[in-house]
Amino acid sequence: MPVALKFLAAGRVSPFGGRRWPEPFGDAPGHWVRPAGGEVYACRVIDLPWWLEAELWEVELEDPVATLECQLLAPAGRLMRRIQAWDEAAVLEYGAACALRARDFAVNVLREEGRTTEAETLAEPGELDGVARLARSLGADAVRRRGANLAAYVAESAARAAQGAGAAAANIAANAAVVARRHPAAFGVEREWQARWIARRTGLAQN
Repeated sequence: MPVALKFLAAGRVSPFGGRRWPEPFGDAPGHWVRPAGGEVYACRVIDLPWWLEAELWEVELEDPVATLECQLLAPAGRLMRRIQAWDEAAVLEYGAACALRARDFAVNVLREEGRTTEAETLAEPGELDGVARLARSLGADAVRRRGANLAAYVAESAARAAQGAGAAAANIAANAAVVARRHPAAFGVEREWQARWIARRTGLAQN
């Protein structure tokens, strides 16, 4: 049967339905979960940024498995093992990586606009709170300039990353990519980068 991935809230709880999934015991998987509606959702590596939660699990799915836009659908599933490398520290690192990537977008656009001093100041290493404060000041004229608009995205992404809200920081960063590249497809491209980051951090094969 296919093996996929699934994010769950702390304690193996489904973030939407509130179901607590049975825990694996030793090398044995957990008991099968068979919802009355016959709908168990999981995902591939490339889908992970859409479903971020505290715990990441390898899950076995029962056939037939349908591939949806950004998730998998099966009639039943059971937990195989927890991906231990995805922990609180990983969530913080992920949010920071996404926010700083958004900062790079803003720095590049500021340079294109001839705002070199502001670009170099924003590019300087610093704590996320400091990045958020500086970017917020640069975003004051967001209505008039694309670079300032991007800085506003950076401010929000960095602030959320500093709070440990990695999912929000990543979503904002993906929207910043759209502004930076001037194309809606940039959102999906950025989500792919985020998925690769999670795969590298957790040692998952990039399927």
